[in-house]
Amino acid sequence: MVEPIKVLIVEDSPTVSRILTNLIEADPQLEVVGVAGDGAEAIRMTHRLRPNIITMDVNMPRMSGLEATEYIMAHQPTPILVLTAFGKHDLDLSFKMLSAGALEFIEKPDALELARQGDHLLSRIKLLARIKVITHPRAKNRVFNDASVKPPSPPIAPAAPTPPPFKMPVPMPASQRPTIKISQSSEAASYTPPVPVSRPPTPSKELLNRRFQVVGIAASTGGPPALARLLRELRPDFPVPIFVVQHIPVGFSRGLADWLGSEIRLKVRQGEEGEKPVPGTVYLPADDRHLTFNKLGRIHLGTQADRFGLRPNADNTFFSMAEVWPGETLAVILTGMGRDGTEGLKKLHELNGYNIAQDEATSVIFGMPKAAIDAGVIHQVLPLQHMAPFLNQVFRPAEPTWIARNG
Repeated sequence: MVEPIKVLIVEDSPTVSRILTNLIEADPQLEVVGVAGDGAEAIRMTHRLRPNIITMDVNMPRMSGLEATEYIMAHQPTPILVLTAFGKHDLDLSFKMLSAGALEFIEKPDALELARQGDHLLSRIKLLARIKVITHPRAKNRVFNDASVKPPSPPIAPAAPTPPPFKMPVPMPASQRPTIKISQSSEAASYTPPVPVSRPPTPSKELLNRRFQVVGIAASTGGPPALARLLRELRPDFPVPIFVVQHIPVGFSRGLADWLGSEIRLKVRQGEEGEKPVPGTVYLPADDRHLTFNKLGRIHLGTQADRFGLRPNADNTFFSMAEVWPGETLAVILTGMGRDGTEGLKKLHELNGYNIAQDEATSVIFGMPKAAIDAGVIHQVLPLQHMAPFLNQVFRPAEPTWIARNG
């Protein structure tokens, strides 16, 4: 018999924690192993109970969800699903919690919304509990004043054996010493040290000679902090518009745009119907709308049927970019679950676009990038930290490359 997924609920409201407990316990695949009323208690219970996943509140007494997330992800990495409200303060903290290592956030349900959101919450808990999360060292040296919780100590190396007493060696007579012939054309003279793997690759001359008109980026689970890292390091005079599709619950798109705008130097905004994109600006879709374009390159917020249960989704955006800017689109697919974006990247690839995927090592979930790589539609696989330097080389300072479509 398969053991149920162990869930730790962190919530300061007794009413909400009772609602969550009843919902989760009604699913035979899940088991609530504890309920913590604040961040400090969450740390203690995570240390003691070893849950498979944590549902984390944002604002709590004594210690916030952000502080608890930072500590847990530094000392005992565990999948964390943030349950948040729509308030601006909660949203700001929620995005910071994603940067600290939490996997996703969704709207906190109340008793009236359980019928609408309950199944979705349970499905996210089951999916995220399977993810192997990594250590985030942000709070590694932070002291948590609780004797019951101690960060793991490094292993103590065994004592080195006592060396034997030193004896002065007896010199070898000169007549018995071997003669060593030193070649003037030794291999060492022609040795070329390898290029460090940590160095961003240099784009090919052919790629540098191309003139892309737009950049499209797709992301899902783990996406907000990855987007912030990539976009923060782009040059402030980036010469083309950037269109971003991030899977996010309805109601949080504006919060994502505001948070991302506070994290990077480029201007960030939600695209408006009929808007003409301008260089150096990052555009996100409005809630529950596809980010697409008309034949003049102006923004169209589509309401057509969703794909994979997602609206917005990356495929629709990439399909539209392929129609308007064939051979002039550079696309990036980042961390995320599923395979959204692969079909759109296939169309871009057929029309001589250029596609980049995030590598497995730096992806929170290697689902979307792997699907595109396996489909054979990716030209370059890069770790997250190399993407901005690579794009800054491709879009180097020169004459403006953005071409209006008579719009």
